[in-house]
Amino acid sequence: MKKISIIITLIFFLCQLSAQELTGYVKEIDDNQQESLIIGAILQWKGTDLGTTTNAEGQFSLARSTKTDTLLVIYQAYDNDTIYVPKDQKELNIVLSSAHNLAAVNVSAHDGSYVSVKPILTTVITTQGLRKAACCNLAESFESTVAVDVEYSDAVTGAKQISMLGLAGIYSQILLENVPFVRLLSNQFGLGFVPGTWMESISVSKGVASVTNGYEAISGQIDVEYKKPETNRERLFVNLFGNTMGKGEFNLNSRFNVGKSGHASSMILAHGEGQFAKVDMNKDGFLDVPQNYQINLMNRWDYDVPGKFEGRTWISYLFEDRIGGQMHFDPKKSIGETLSEGLWGMRIKTNKLDVTTKNGFLLAGEHESIGTILSFTFHDNVSQFGDRPYKGRQISGYANILYSNRFGAKERSKLTAGASFQMDFVNEFLSTRLLANQAAASQDIKRNELVPGIFAEYSYSIEDKLVVMPGIRLDYNVAYNKLFWTPRLHIKWQAGKNSSFRFSAGKGYRVSNVITENQSLLISNRDFVFDDAQGDKADLNKGLLPEEAYNAGVSFVQSFDMPGGKSTFSIDYYYTHFINQTIIDLDQDIHGIHVYNLNGSFNGKGNKSYSHSAQAELILNPIQRFEIILAYRYNLVKQTTNHILQDKALTSPHKALISLSYATKYDKWKFNVSLQYHSKMRLPDMSSNPIEYQPTPSKGYFMLNAQITKKYKAWEFYIGGENLANQKQANPIISADNPYGEYFDASIIHSPISGIMGYIGFRYSMK
Repeated sequence: MKKISIIITLIFFLCQLSAQELTGYVKEIDDNQQESLIIGAILQWKGTDLGTTTNAEGQFSLARSTKTDTLLVIYQAYDNDTIYVPKDQKELNIVLSSAHNLAAVNVSAHDGSYVSVKPILTTVITTQGLRKAACCNLAESFESTVAVDVEYSDAVTGAKQISMLGLAGIYSQILLENVPFVRLLSNQFGLGFVPGTWMESISVSKGVASVTNGYEAISGQIDVEYKKPETNRERLFVNLFGNTMGKGEFNLNSRFNVGKSGHASSMILAHGEGQFAKVDMNKDGFLDVPQNYQINLMNRWDYDVPGKFEGRTWISYLFEDRIGGQMHFDPKKSIGETLSEGLWGMRIKTNKLDVTTKNGFLLAGEHESIGTILSFTFHDNVSQFGDRPYKGRQISGYANILYSNRFGAKERSKLTAGASFQMDFVNEFLSTRLLANQAAASQDIKRNELVPGIFAEYSYSIEDKLVVMPGIRLDYNVAYNKLFWTPRLHIKWQAGKNSSFRFSAGKGYRVSNVITENQSLLISNRDFVFDDAQGDKADLNKGLLPEEAYNAGVSFVQSFDMPGGKSTFSIDYYYTHFINQTIIDLDQDIHGIHVYNLNGSFNGKGNKSYSHSAQAELILNPIQRFEIILAYRYNLVKQTTNHILQDKALTSPHKALISLSYATKYDKWKFNVSLQYHSKMRLPDMSSNPIEYQPTPSKGYFMLNAQITKKYKAWEFYIGGENLANQKQANPIISADNPYGEYFDASIIHSPISGIMGYIGFRYSMK
């Protein structure tokens, strides 16, 4: 240990002796206090040819000039300006305002995440923040936040699920650049369909979101921004990754201009991964992680006619083959052969195609525009869970047209209005075994949904002090013959220069898709029982009403200066109340999964389902390039199951986080450590099982992750580990020795499944 300490000390010392360099980022704030990073801003020492431009994260790194301390800042649509930079200043935060001047210059630390100035409380995780961990996909991108919980859904499929405000991820709307993305058949595994190296940033907002993006966001919204050919400076990006569990990953991104005009550019993104080794550390005969093979490809285009039109179009295709179950299961054999051998196996084959085009048209007015979004999705799923076959096919279309205009005295008013249309055709096939209360030998579940809608959102701002943003949308669901009325309100009050309050309230709806959203429950010998199903061969979704809930929240954010840069303290509280909810009841019957309507009400009559969620977070920058995050989250989630209002099963009330990040000059070395605490949770009532077939009790546990990154010119090498405290759930699979027996269940997961996992990789960027 002494030798290691000496080596680390020497590394730090040598890095501090390196040549001086100025680093930082450039952002802009418009008239409505909307904040965004600036890519391509030019920074040059006055009177010299020494300069640079900001990268895809709005960051820059520039060697100090020995001739001058005056820095020239150049960016389109802004007047050129100069800044005096003291010789001892090493980091710079430049904020451009819409008044065509440099609004503020101050010392800032490297941001892994920050709270946006938007009226809706939004935390933005930047590329810098995403690289604090290996971040192989979207599910692994939330290690430095307590706002989003990520857990395994079962002990066989390897699927990870998120939750916000104590509610399952199905109540959070997941978007790709403001286009609905993870939904319907993607809900179970869709987080793994978003490669980490494709992401430029992730915006996480709690509570109800803007009405312009639909009616589905109840507990929050996650909007992923991919790298774009127009703004990304990487002509070539390569990432290789491998871990001690036998997983390998390859990523390649390449951008190029189209034509000589410079008004069109394209980008190819490729991702491949494979879980090649069979791992069974707990010796229960089942794979700890499934063998998983995925190919994910995307081609996107950016194009524009300056001052008139701009657009983005992309097409992506994904193939995944996921194989799990007992060690000797052979997926090439038929279900009959597998059963004759007494083996339990799982296989999920997925084909998914997405096509999206977004286009904006500038009208005669300076702030008047029309935007259009068109999206198409094809998703095919062929699965086997032991002796249970499942097939699903989804064809979806989405259209959204928006008109936006800023007007009134000092252009304080902004109106966004438009219309949308969502089309979903979903076919699912189930075996009889899933349908304990159905007489048919097999069942095809078909649901054709057509949902036209209109919306309007008005924003009024009083300088930088107050923003009031009411919105309303009306959507008509043809399949349910029901009108969705969705009012929402967001208010931001800038109480002081560094203090802000936010309030939000509104309503949300969603239509449940029971089987595909609960595929983890197929990893058990429970049968689905649809208590509200109508008729022998009726659509199982018929009788299940659309889910409906109200959400309200309040937050406070205080920023303050520290020697290392701007620091923040935030605290928030959100309450969600369900009028109706599709209840998945695991308490009523150890052999059944009872599905039924909540039948609640706003005034408290009938059954109840609600959540209280409170969070406090402190981000400190005590010295330059050193960031500390301290956070705590408490969720109180109650739900009526088995006729009793009780804590929602498999939901952890308490979560705490400590995250430490340090970077040496020029980011040549980066050190990241995070420690999370998860409290124990209530498990479904399985007390009638024999004692040997009851789940292990839930206990609180710690998750320790760490990573070290070394940067050398265009290369970054990283090494790290996850679950370094080696926390594991004992016997995560109940009755693993008899998977076709009545007590088999691999869906009761309350702790990590596997132990310590190490990884290593590198990134290469050609500018």
